[in-house]
Amino acid sequence: MPPTESGHKTEKRIEERKRTRLRSGKLATLEGQFLTECHFHNIAGGGARIRTVTPCSIPNRFWLFDDQHRGALMTEIVWHKDGDFGVRFVEDAHVPPLSEAVLSALAGKYYSL
Repeated sequence: MPPTESGHKTEKRIEERKRTRLRSGKLATLEGQFLTECHFHNIAGGGARIRTVTPCSIPNRFWLFDDQHRGALMTEIVWHKDGDFGVRFVEDAHVPPLSEAVLSALAGKYYSL
């Protein structure tokens, strides 16, 4: 964010972000294949800041599964630095939602997809 005349950065988010503590999640491909685990740093109505637990190749679009709510939202990477990612929530009518079986597998303590 560029600084304003007063030296403060301007906020580009439409909705206020909410900090999260030790909130875990998982990343899955658009086809539902598990990629890696993550932690939420903060979340807003339009997106989130996450950190991946293990380094791996992350596609530009993926499903972000929230362990707390046991649901997944399609996301698109806006920025990344090291293991941190800023993502926005997106909708795409051409991508089918994850099946209940995949969501159940992601919600389990020991998952395999």
